[in-house]
Amino acid sequence: MSEVPDYQSEQLKRQSRGRSKIGRRAWFAKTLALLAPPALAAVYSRYESNWLEVTRTPIGLADMPQGRKIKILHLSDLHLSETVSAEDIEEAFKEGLRESPHACMITGDFITDQPSAEKMQRLQNCLSRYAKQLPVFACLGNHDGGTWAADNGGFSTSENVSLMLRNAKVRLLHNQRVSVMLNRTPVTISGVGDLWSRECLPMKCLSKKVPTPSTRSLLNLVLCHNPDAKELLRPFDWDLLLCGHTHGGQLRIPFTKYAPLAPVKDLSMTEGLHSYDERSIYVTRGVGSLYGLRLNCRPEASLLELTSS
Repeated sequence: MSEVPDYQSEQLKRQSRGRSKIGRRAWFAKTLALLAPPALAAVYSRYESNWLEVTRTPIGLADMPQGRKIKILHLSDLHLSETVSAEDIEEAFKEGLRESPHACMITGDFITDQPSAEKMQRLQNCLSRYAKQLPVFACLGNHDGGTWAADNGGFSTSENVSLMLRNAKVRLLHNQRVSVMLNRTPVTISGVGDLWSRECLPMKCLSKKVPTPSTRSLLNLVLCHNPDAKELLRPFDWDLLLCGHTHGGQLRIPFTKYAPLAPVKDLSMTEGLHSYDERSIYVTRGVGSLYGLRLNCRPEASLLELTSS
């Protein structure tokens, strides 16, 4: 006698298999929904790290002679490395020089870690090409060698970077100052050492600020890698402080100005123009990046137009 098929049992099995397939699909969909935003953000942040922005900022200064104008290309944080090439850095110079600046100021972190001699030579060649076209002044950053760099995979001294700049004819100001003429205007440019490397010594190149300022004929600019050094610089006489170091936060919360990972104590000063103690500070987001990643803070070549306030 043939067995009678158990239709009810077969139906239950089919339903169970269907539920299992639906469960696996739902799990996959949920997992994809969780992983997709971080993956897309990582891809985009990699793309943004090479999406250079040229910004233009007018800055009025009380000590600037009436009717005069000085255009400065302010670059910082070049970060020559495995993820930032000399060609990437050259793009910032090319775009910046389209605006015909009178001088270029570079506020430190030329390298990350210990680039090979070949990479250093390429950066030297790049800097040399543009130092022939306009005066270029610079200070050093925490990655350029010294106590902090030695503890974080970099050179123990800044000799490699200093030699490269000297060969490129870039005027390095390490707790030093120089007086120059820019667009027929006398300017004093001072450069201080890096704060984290314990080499920021403004007393070596700046005069103390007096309560009643005397009439001066020179505009006083200061190059300083880290904007947190402003407290050390407060007692001294200067008009405009140019800084980098922050990378604009490198990872900035979208639709806000909040940059929780910015390597500074004062998170209110991670990019752009700021007023401080009746003076001005400009913090550029920099050209390079660490690990080749940026989010909501594109690399920046800053064009500053100095006029009388």
